[in-house]
Amino acid sequence: MVVAVAGLLSLAACERRDAATPTSTQDAAFRHRLSGDISGDYRPTGEWEMQPVASLFIGQDEAFAAWEGGARASPPLILSLTGQQGEATVLPDAYVVTNDRIQMRGSAPGMGPVELSARIDQGALATARRNLGDRTPVVTGTVSVNGRRTSFTLSWWGGD
Repeated sequence: MVVAVAGLLSLAACERRDAATPTSTQDAAFRHRLSGDISGDYRPTGEWEMQPVASLFIGQDEAFAAWEGGARASPPLILSLTGQQGEATVLPDAYVVTNDRIQMRGSAPGMGPVELSARIDQGALATARRNLGDRTPVVTGTVSVNGRRTSFTLSWWGGD
């Protein structure tokens, strides 16, 4: 009996840890866990026409909480891609966002499935904000459009 109870408690602890530590968009529809502010508009650090990502907008913690609560008026993540048909906006079908990682799945008309996997460099973000958007690489990752994967690098954009 004691062994069975210990086994159940161990299993429950594993399930709780797994639910609290999202690792991909496959096992969660919409999840975020932020202790800092990563919000802003991120744009390519290199030549605009060489990257598929035109911009990545990341909303504030409140926008994620509202979206996860069912309010769909203002998406907390907006990915803009450039392609042969022009620019397309990708809204999330699923995401997992933490202080240093973004996993997002979505789609755009004429593009098919889109997946984004990126890392946020907190030190570079702090530097970019101090210098009001100095083109410091902050977000690096890959975007897959219809199965074709491409790397990208984005900087925090402080505006005009």
